[in-house]
Amino acid sequence: MPKPCIVVFAQVPPPEHGQSRMIALMLEGLRKVAPQLSVHHVDARFSDTLEDIGGTSWSKFTRSARYVIQALVLRFRHRPELLYYVPGPVRWSAVMRDWLILGILRPFYPKVVFHWHAIGQGEWAQGSPRLHLTSTGWIDRIARRISARVLREPTMSIVLTDHSAKDAAAVASWQTRLVCNGIADPCAELAGTIESLRRERAGELASSARPRFKVLFLSVGTVEKGLLDLLEMVQQFLTDAPPGWGIDLTIAGGVQRSCQREFGARLEEIKAQQGDRLSVVLKGYVSGAEKSRCLMAQDVFVAPSRWESFGLTVVEAMAHGLVVVAAASDGVHGVLPEGYPYLSPVAEPAGLARNLRTCCESILNGKGGELGLWLRQTFVDRYQLEAFFLNVTGALHALVRSESVLPAVRTRPILLTIYLADQNPKLGRSLGISRMTQVLLGELATRQALALRGITSRSSIQMPAGGESSVVPWNTRSRVSRVVTDHLHPLWQLGKQPDLWYFPKGFLPRIHLACSPSVVTIHDTIIQYYSDHYPEWRTDMEYRYWASMLRHTLRHADAILTISESAKEQIQVFMERHRIPAKEITVTYEPCLYEDVPQPRSPSKADYVLHLGSREPHKRTAWLLRLWAAESERTPGLPKLHVVGKVPEEVAHLTRQCPRIVQLPFLDDRALRSQFEAARALVFPSEIEGFGLPAVEAYYLGTPVCYTAGTSIEEILGSAGKQGGFSLNDPDSLFRALDDVLALSEDEILARGMMLREKYAARVVVDKMITTFRQTAIEC
Repeated sequence: MPKPCIVVFAQVPPPEHGQSRMIALMLEGLRKVAPQLSVHHVDARFSDTLEDIGGTSWSKFTRSARYVIQALVLRFRHRPELLYYVPGPVRWSAVMRDWLILGILRPFYPKVVFHWHAIGQGEWAQGSPRLHLTSTGWIDRIARRISARVLREPTMSIVLTDHSAKDAAAVASWQTRLVCNGIADPCAELAGTIESLRRERAGELASSARPRFKVLFLSVGTVEKGLLDLLEMVQQFLTDAPPGWGIDLTIAGGVQRSCQREFGARLEEIKAQQGDRLSVVLKGYVSGAEKSRCLMAQDVFVAPSRWESFGLTVVEAMAHGLVVVAAASDGVHGVLPEGYPYLSPVAEPAGLARNLRTCCESILNGKGGELGLWLRQTFVDRYQLEAFFLNVTGALHALVRSESVLPAVRTRPILLTIYLADQNPKLGRSLGISRMTQVLLGELATRQALALRGITSRSSIQMPAGGESSVVPWNTRSRVSRVVTDHLHPLWQLGKQPDLWYFPKGFLPRIHLACSPSVVTIHDTIIQYYSDHYPEWRTDMEYRYWASMLRHTLRHADAILTISESAKEQIQVFMERHRIPAKEITVTYEPCLYEDVPQPRSPSKADYVLHLGSREPHKRTAWLLRLWAAESERTPGLPKLHVVGKVPEEVAHLTRQCPRIVQLPFLDDRALRSQFEAARALVFPSEIEGFGLPAVEAYYLGTPVCYTAGTSIEEILGSAGKQGGFSLNDPDSLFRALDDVLALSEDEILARGMMLREKYAARVVVDKMITTFRQTAIEC
């Protein structure tokens, strides 16, 4: 059978700029990650130099004709079904080129993918008032109609950020995929030293009576890229800043001829006014090691661009842990983490200047390192080259697989049935999973790609308001009713057969064929851990039942999700132990119930630390209470320990006898949140977890965490958990860890909370889930 075939109609360097560079990386990824695809490339080189980009000339139209002929020859010779194309911006040369190329090629290619590296044309074509091709109204209206026709209903649109998805919606794409651009980590070898280098530099600035801040602008110098806004920002900053402050400004990327005269005149004017407070170094295009050295040498990265589809240079700055001050263009806003503080409106130099001053003050106060660390972690989580390879090749491969047939009408939402009757709030292990499920349900309900339907009981959590649900006519709090419902609930499925079943608690019914295809989220294999380490905790029958349920699910689920790399490893070990054939397992992580609660900036703290008590032995509540009671006798100033919930019977007397231990009952969400917010720290001594949600909840509410090192909690906290880890085999290490987290500043805790909010946002988790839902619905 011949390989599936695609034609990529796009330019690669030279000249090198963000778009051509990413096309070259995409082609590299297609050949590396998807050798099963036959990829043909039409190198549509419309510009030979950076100066040519956006210009109009007859040679570009003659080249367009030549490239169209190449694409037609490939179509008739190799019979590719898919044409990959990058629509241009709202400029005459780009718009007319798209009319010519797409007008000829689209009738010959059954499927077309638009990759919106340049944003705006789709939105403009459908009448957006914020964009205009020409000031002549009737010409602009005619041009919009032509573009609307050639761009309408592509098979798929690939967008770069959530903030740059307007074009895909405007042209009514059958499918839309979010694929963030990615780059090879330029600081992989320096990752462990970036923070210390930034802190050392901040110390130099803070110790100087006349600090000079190194500021970098890295882009082709044009009005659209904010070059003149940059100069206005510098002038305003130096006017308002303390007299001893100065700027060493590096402009890397060259200045285009179209604005050289105005740029030069304005720069000389500023230099005359500010004297030696401003120095400027002009560089041409920089790349590779030279670019990396340039980024590492700076204190602040400024991105004043007025129009970006994707802030690639901002991503490069983030990779170097460099603090960014930027204008909130669609693409730049989209790459920075949610809640980033140094964004100002587009084309507002005064706002940039204010943010630059605030940023520099933060650096002098020793707070810039945490913000840089947050940006660095966001890069690692979202913009790695390997992830880009996998996501873009997966998107294209899904369209050309022989079993994937293009529907004659737009793709309808996936009808997803979610089983919820096994989740009874505040009953057993349902508590943490139910909190996670409620957040997921809220986010899933907002997605147009899905149509949701639930199966619930009278006592279980319910679908979001307005959601469709089949309710079994009893509660599922008793063992008998729960087991019966777990295995027979497919019989309560009313109406149309769903496209997909989802089991957020991770167990399939025995009549699994009645709910196929299926996706499960398996949270851990603690049932096996208990069987091995605490066999007396449950009956032998219970262990056999739940282990058999887990084996059954792992054998028959069509797709498996889990909540951490640690949990994934647990599942793989379990499968190997029980001779279950290996399957792909996708890590989605978990969202947090407190996502909509603003990150506290200066929370009021009381003199206690918090522990969520449990009688389950792996939670180590008994170990902690004994240790706290003993330490309180040696250390009079020890904070109180608030224990929320039940405690093991053998240590219940300590809650009455030790004045430094306070037991609280189970609390409702509002009261529990108040306990989190007022605590100086959370103590989380579990032996094993699948995720460690309370640790994330604590940081979301401004409270640092002491946790058991080597567990999933360490993975989940990542760089936010540099302090706080302790060993259960070394009791003294708990109090050393407690001293470390109690010494964290408010700004450090704030930055860690914001970092975790970005990584575990419900939208990020659900994006990963929907990718699996789509693949499973197609393949099964």
